[in-house]
Amino acid sequence: MATRIEALAQAVTERAVDLVVSALDVNALLDEVDLNAVLDQVDINRVLDRIDLDRLLRRMDLNDLVQRIDFDALVEQTDLGAVIAASSSGAASDALDAVRSQTVGLDEFIARWIGRLRRRPYAGPPGPAGGLPAKAGS
Repeated sequence: MATRIEALAQAVTERAVDLVVSALDVNALLDEVDLNAVLDQVDINRVLDRIDLDRLLRRMDLNDLVQRIDFDALVEQTDLGAVIAASSSGAASDALDAVRSQTVGLDEFIARWIGRLRRRPYAGPPGPAGGLPAKAGS
């Protein structure tokens, strides 16, 4: 008998909560809530995970947003010299590596041909006697 009463009480409670929630004016409730204070108290990642960002972005005027950007101030805050130096040094380093690689290939090609002219087999590039020393831990 007690289980039936508990089940009935549970069903009545759930129905009452459904009625109260469906009767709420969510917009009026949001007008009363300080959302910034609420965000300080909740896990923002859980909130953001429940937001449909595509739907939000479709409602935004991105052209208007871009027009608000102060590009002059953005450029002033950017160290363009460092950006240019980093990108050009990376490109110069890549070019230097390519030249080195081609030079090594050309050097090997010439060494093989000289070995043929001297009628000696080419044994590969010279290296330290006994090969390269082993590194610790390998």
